[in-house]
Amino acid sequence: MTGTGRPGSTVSGGRTHWGTVYPGFSFSATLGKFVHGGLCLSTAPCGTKVMVEGGIPGELVEVEVQTHRAHTWFGRVKSVSDPSPDRVPPPCPYVPECGGCQLQHIAYERQFQLKVEAVVEQLGRQGITLTPSQMGLFPALDPWRYRWRGEFHVLRSESGARLGFNRARSWTPIAVQDCLIHHRAITEALPELEQIAAAARDATVLHLTVGAGGKELLLATKPARALKEADLSLQERALPAGVNWSNSTTSLEWRGHSYRVSPESFIQVNREMMEQLYGCILTQLGDMGGCTVIDAYAGIGVLAVELAGSGSRVICIEENPAAARMGRLNMELNGVEGEVEFIRASVDDVLSSLLSQHNPDAVLVDPPRAGCSSKVVAALALAGPARIVYVSCDPATLARDLRLLCVSGPYRLSYLAKVDMFPQTWHVECVATLVRE
Repeated sequence: MTGTGRPGSTVSGGRTHWGTVYPGFSFSATLGKFVHGGLCLSTAPCGTKVMVEGGIPGELVEVEVQTHRAHTWFGRVKSVSDPSPDRVPPPCPYVPECGGCQLQHIAYERQFQLKVEAVVEQLGRQGITLTPSQMGLFPALDPWRYRWRGEFHVLRSESGARLGFNRARSWTPIAVQDCLIHHRAITEALPELEQIAAAARDATVLHLTVGAGGKELLLATKPARALKEADLSLQERALPAGVNWSNSTTSLEWRGHSYRVSPESFIQVNREMMEQLYGCILTQLGDMGGCTVIDAYAGIGVLAVELAGSGSRVICIEENPAAARMGRLNMELNGVEGEVEFIRASVDDVLSSLLSQHNPDAVLVDPPRAGCSSKVVAALALAGPARIVYVSCDPATLARDLRLLCVSGPYRLSYLAKVDMFPQTWHVECVATLVRE
């Protein structure tokens, strides 16, 4: 019979649905390709496309439809009839309820391969192709215990406070006793951190950073004032052997240099893969001795110190006030303040004028997940240098920007590296080298 809700809908079994697909509807399907976001494509019997989590391409599974948004249906694997040889039991007891990891059911080697394919697919959609010789692959050195920074939500009850992460597809947290992708200095401190969270009654989030080579735990709360409510005799509280507390800053070491880090400043959370990522960036910039480099979205200045130490003049742009403050301090701590100009401003606001003023030999851009704004892309296309190294944590926005710079603009994509900074999740870091033609 015809429904009275959405035009073209029908009623079956007391439910209004559209095209015979509705939340709770199940069907069998062989899963198609893996796409950006950690999902596999499937097709319901009526022909409707459904994006499925928890699967591996080629598997025969039963799909349960769950939600519909932005003209797309989403579902999950309800059962597996013909599993992939790459399917493994997730070692974490909170999978799939916890939303932190999406790929623990896939053997790591296959995880990385699928993420590489998803990047290539995103670029291909924008008309960008690369030969194998133009691509670099950097799988994780260790797919577990790699996060040196994390945010834990506070769950309160009459008995006290617990810490955890948001559930999959939900803003409601789930309490955890361990997390297999976080550094042990964080997870072994969870019992003590729960006591601190209970005392800091206004705290909604505990923000944790491991520093000093794994020997220090930097603690902050959201809101920041909540930390003052707790009994903060931190040095008297138990921590894993050899680890000390901090509630102000901590240190990060890389290539013989030391950097101060605050809770508000950005850092790469996978410390073991910093050499692979930053080393790749420096290799792609090439010998910049005696050259001028603009480091847009410079953070706390890790790469700026390395470039300045090799003889480059570096202009850093950083909008976040805490990161800019730490960046200036780090230039002084490492003795390169004379070679580095640190500008606290939005890249959108100052890049065009800096390109005109300094005529740099190279620009390094490492924007947030949203990618570069149209204003930044336009400035690079019109007055950019001979070389751009673009670091991206989102292949979709990277592909969008590369289309404007390379397909429609004056640059050629000469190299693309995929660096797996986030095993067990669908996220992947990319380093793209653009040469002006």
